Amino acid sequence: MTSPDPMAGTPAPAAVPTLRQLIPAGLPVSVQLAGTWRHLLAHRRGELVIMTLLSLFMLPTGVYLLLHSQETVHSAKYGDMNSGMVGLGALVLVLGLLAWLPVSVVRQLRPVQLAADADGVYVRPLLDKARVLHLPWADVEAVYVRNWHGPQLCVKPRDSRIEPQFNLAKQGNVENRAGTALAQRRRTKKLGTNIHVPIAAAPGTPAELLAALRYQAAGRVPVEMLG
Repeated sequence: MTSPDPMAGTPAPAAVPTLRQLIPAGLPVSVQLAGTWRHLLAHRRGELVIMTLLSLFMLPTGVYLLLHSQETVHSAKYGDMNSGMVGLGALVLVLGLLAWLPVSVVRQLRPVQLAADADGVYVRPLLDKARVLHLPWADVEAVYVRNWHGPQLCVKPRDSRIEPQFNLAKQGNVENRAGTALAQRRRTKKLGTNIHVPIAAAPGTPAELLAALRYQAAGRVPVEMLG
């Protein structure tokens, strides 16, 4: 009688995905997002709404204070301040914030976000600036498009132990961390994976992108449009 395998029933070690900083150039499918306002409206609408509301309040207030520069504004912390300087500061602040939002989107979209060839797929999950995940097609369970804050191209790995490495980062106070945890649960329920790229600003249509990925997958992975 042979001895039982001592490793039988032992869980396999957690998967260590191949991570890079850059996506290789020259791959048959390469997606570089372009379309700042399309991305803003589809994926960062909440920030855009907040900036708009802030502008509607601060711009008239800043102009009013600037036009009444002979008056003073009292602050419990800073005492009496020239209203013209306060108004100018408010205008500079709001205009700076309005300029920062599209600039930050342009910088976020600049790298190649998704690529694929006959060997596998490269993804920057949620436009990650520092990490590119490479999955061979054999390690991909499915590729599909779903909506979560805009259309998302999802690449679901076969090994679910890869997923937690790309959870939404919890930062700030207890309320912020609780909000992030809630957003993570909603994302998992809606998309089924943490490995996804917002594609509202991608060239072509989602169907065209899926067709290109389907060709590279060559029947090894289901590539489909989901609701």
